[in-house]
Amino acid sequence: MKTKKHIQKHKIFYSAILILFCFSGIVFALKELQVTFTFSNIYKLHNGVQLYSQNNIIDTPLYFYLANAFLSVVGFNFFSYKIFAIIIFEIIFLLSLNILRKLKVPTKRAVLYIILIIIPFSKNFCNSGVNYNVLGLMFWLLGMYLVVRKENLEINPLEQGVISALIFATKQNIGIYYLIGLSIFIIYKYRKNIKSILKKLICTYLFFMLVTLIWVLALIWQGQFKDFINYCFLGLGEFANRNILFNSEYIIFYSIPFLTLIGLIFIKRKLNLTHENKFIRNTIFFLCFMFPSLFMGYPIFNETHIVLATFISIIYCIYCIEQLVIKFKELFNLKVVKIILSLYLIILVGINMYYIYDYFNMIFAKDYKYTYDQPFFGTYVTEEMDNKIKEIVNFVKEKELNNEKVIIFSSEANIYQLVLNGNNQDLDMPLLGNWGYKGEERVLNKIKSLENTYFLINDEDITGQESKLIKSYIRDKYAKIDEISGFEVYYINNK
Repeated sequence: MKTKKHIQKHKIFYSAILILFCFSGIVFALKELQVTFTFSNIYKLHNGVQLYSQNNIIDTPLYFYLANAFLSVVGFNFFSYKIFAIIIFEIIFLLSLNILRKLKVPTKRAVLYIILIIIPFSKNFCNSGVNYNVLGLMFWLLGMYLVVRKENLEINPLEQGVISALIFATKQNIGIYYLIGLSIFIIYKYRKNIKSILKKLICTYLFFMLVTLIWVLALIWQGQFKDFINYCFLGLGEFANRNILFNSEYIIFYSIPFLTLIGLIFIKRKLNLTHENKFIRNTIFFLCFMFPSLFMGYPIFNETHIVLATFISIIYCIYCIEQLVIKFKELFNLKVVKIILSLYLIILVGINMYYIYDYFNMIFAKDYKYTYDQPFFGTYVTEEMDNKIKEIVNFVKEKELNNEKVIIFSSEANIYQLVLNGNNQDLDMPLLGNWGYKGEERVLNKIKSLENTYFLINDEDITGQESKLIKSYIRDKYAKIDEISGFEVYYINNK
């Protein structure tokens, strides 16, 4: 009895622990190649490479500075980076939990919804690791929570201005989408009082601009602003035009906001409900944010981006499911239902514990190759990949001793740069849309000016974004002199 009372008293704490044990193993099991781009950019920042003037970052800077601060304290390796990811995902799930609780979903059932629906729905999302999109979603949920925690969904301009600025500082387009959703809700919420609409909007945008101005001035002071504009804004058109991708059946989740809107119209007409009805009010609140959030998936509509774009929609679905469960809540008291749910939890926790055991068993094995002070500590690296890294790294070092430069024009480039602690800016990230305005043309001109340089290319393209034009130019213009670890080696000397 005492234990039950203790758990009831500290139910949020125990809910957080249970949720943690239901998903953390998925993050530990992720393949590091999926997060090498972001990790390597943080590593370069840590080693003194500026974000925009010396590195082709296409996102606003907050994520990189927060990750750098965390890893600087905990340790600069992939193990610490996974811990950082687990913390961010845990906060996302807890914010989802508390949004549901504020909408009068009982804590116990809200936890079950998180475990039964949201975690399976976002499995691939978690297994892709943390990045600026994930952090942007976390701040988005925080902004929504700050609204639902207030009676009658009131808007605090200071809170929302700061949150909007944090989202924008994490990922510029997500910040704009959030401001659109927030503005639509403010207009709806205070539609009977034009002065309140103007006051809320103006104050919110003023706080947003004030916070944004602070870090923009810091970029100007550091001499990064011009490159920041080029990579983060002028290059967006090329990124969108070159990277449109549809390859996931998850696209069906995009229908949720549209079906919600149709359902809302039908329910209002059929039941003659007013805007003051809680279900109608909450549905409209969600709709204001659901539609703008769909743009988060553009232009890469794969499973990970679609989960990101429809995460708010799934929380709303859970809210709707709860309205049905209320009418049949006696089902939860049935012994067979309790047994099924208990078995599901045991299996889910068991799978995650296996992932965690397998992961730590790997890094504590006697023959594990990396130590905590190396960036690759905590990675699953095959012997074949380890040998490839050593061969490429030794090749680069050998050429550098002779004052010769090596460019690895591949999505894999930063794997080797982590070991070399090197930086070739645009040429380390040969992805269309990551080079700013007329980026492909500019990078091609940069290649044409290279001297005494070995240029490595291959046909493998794990992202589908590598420039075929530049690879063709290299093969047509220069002679292949060697091959190494699957790369063709070309010598460039444009004297």
